[in-house]
Amino acid sequence: MNSKFKIIKIGLAVLIGLQFFPVSPAAAQSLGLSITPPISEVMIIPGKEVIQTFTITNDGGDGLASVYIIPFKAQGENGNVTLDEKNAVTNTSPYAPWFSIISPVSAFGEKFYLAGGAKQDITIKISPPPGATEKDYYFTLLYELDSEVPGGIAPVGPTNQARIGANMIISLSKDGNPEKTFEIVEFSAPKIMDSLGKLRFSIRIGNSGEFFFRPEGEITITSTFGDAETLSLAPLNAISDSIRNIPCLKDEEILSCGSNRKVLIGIYKSTLKISPGEGFPPQEKTITTVAFPFSITLGIIFILATYRIIKNAKNKAKNPLDNTLG
Repeated sequence: MNSKFKIIKIGLAVLIGLQFFPVSPAAAQSLGLSITPPISEVMIIPGKEVIQTFTITNDGGDGLASVYIIPFKAQGENGNVTLDEKNAVTNTSPYAPWFSIISPVSAFGEKFYLAGGAKQDITIKISPPPGATEKDYYFTLLYELDSEVPGGIAPVGPTNQARIGANMIISLSKDGNPEKTFEIVEFSAPKIMDSLGKLRFSIRIGNSGEFFFRPEGEITITSTFGDAETLSLAPLNAISDSIRNIPCLKDEEILSCGSNRKVLIGIYKSTLKISPGEGFPPQEKTITTVAFPFSITLGIIFILATYRIIKNAKNKAKNPLDNTLG
């Protein structure tokens, strides 16, 4: 299969949210899991197949493990996801022909032993049928570890369980160049602000298409005084049929978008230029902010008023007769 139809990328830019599932305090004492890669992207032609391997590390004690495939969807606008566990892939699921587990067991949900400190490769085959609709499909490979041991010996107290998931973005496309549709839902900042405040931006991007994208773009801030300032957007995943809050990226650190200037004064025009990826036309939006030294002005007024009160008090103290003759 042509390599352009099999894309698996791992890193900061592909982080979309929930990969680790909470465990109880008791479970945390004896169970600990990690998974690599925490998220994978696969682009495939309908009717073809891809082999994907995940590596599980058991950082806790011995246990019995099992693997499931569960659909997910966006939860909120900050990159979190929610699992649709009611529609987990089973033998009767519409997506049953899409997935098969190659190792270490032959069926999803089948338990296998995993010793503490051990690593285990989980290899699955993804093979969507030829007639499958070209769009994105979102699934989580969910791994569960119970603190049980072979031979039917149960642990003392409540059964401990750890869960961890790796999110899979499966894009079906015949040409490897799917259409991406988006809109700027919000690009905002204060219209009027104090000069000693921080110019902060809210950016929300809507993905109304059938395929995920990682937005590319920047905010350019020009002002009455001083040089222009440029902020780079963080290229985080925006999955289909969702709205994503977009932060900024500075020195490989994700942080809220805002001007780095300490004191602002005058008129500031901020232009957002963003696209859903290389080769796609960008959209632009410009907003205006007026920065005025309200706090500085009030401070000066307070100082002058205080000075006048003190001066009047001193004058009255020097001329006590003025208080009785007027």
